[in-house]
Amino acid sequence: MPDGVHAHATIHPTAVIHPSVEIGEGVEIGPYCVIGADVRLGKSTVLHNHVTVLGPAVIGEENVVYPYAVLGAEPQDLKYAGHDTSLRIGDRNKIREHVTIHRGTEFGGGQTRIGSDCLIMVGVHIAHDCQIEDEVVIANNSMLGGHCLIEEGATIAGGVGIHHFTTVSRLSFVAGMARVTRDVPPFTIVEGSPAEPRKINTTGLIRRGWSNEEIEVLRRAFRKLLRSPEVPFRDAIEEFSDAKREFSSVAELCRFVERAEDGVHGRYLESQRDSRNPRR
Repeated sequence: MPDGVHAHATIHPTAVIHPSVEIGEGVEIGPYCVIGADVRLGKSTVLHNHVTVLGPAVIGEENVVYPYAVLGAEPQDLKYAGHDTSLRIGDRNKIREHVTIHRGTEFGGGQTRIGSDCLIMVGVHIAHDCQIEDEVVIANNSMLGGHCLIEEGATIAGGVGIHHFTTVSRLSFVAGMARVTRDVPPFTIVEGSPAEPRKINTTGLIRRGWSNEEIEVLRRAFRKLLRSPEVPFRDAIEEFSDAKREFSSVAELCRFVERAEDGVHGRYLESQRDSRNPRR
């Protein structure tokens, strides 16, 4: 048994654990789990049966990982040649059956990161160098290409495909089976193939206690900024200058529209790619 195992951890005798693994207090490791080198499991994390964790990886506290999930495997990137990259997962996440989350790549920042309090449902794939912020929900069989950014509180419904270097902005909702090839605006619902913004995510904002006044101002800004192509976006942003000062959410939506102008194929992160190391 590894030296770094806390005395109050529970490990099934069929689990295969590398000697370098660090296992915190109250960790439970079920039957037939495989834990590779350079992995740290935080306090009270539970791995059900047949979970694989490959390092370098840090898994935080109070996570629950369900059978046949694979965390920290090598990235599916043809340029990857064994570079020293890693996976970092925060606290209190639920990672369901058959989820795959891959380590980062040398040219993508070197680390895939998952925040805290996320629900990642059955069969989700999160590719190399993705950054998932807190309180994100990703439903069954959705697929994230490399280098995606999913911001706080976003919800991705089932069967969604997200192009690499795409940003899904804060408190947005991506409807089921959508094909997402462009950045998703904050506070909105997008759907379709390709996905397009349809409306403000009213239900999600009400659940978080947002006022009717702020939601109504956001609705007006959404219609003018994203649903009125005949209006130059800079004119539309100027129209909401007072609302931007009153409501930070309106300012955030305006910044999204401005930043979209600098994007490539509708993806701002695509414009940040290192031209010396082009990715597929």
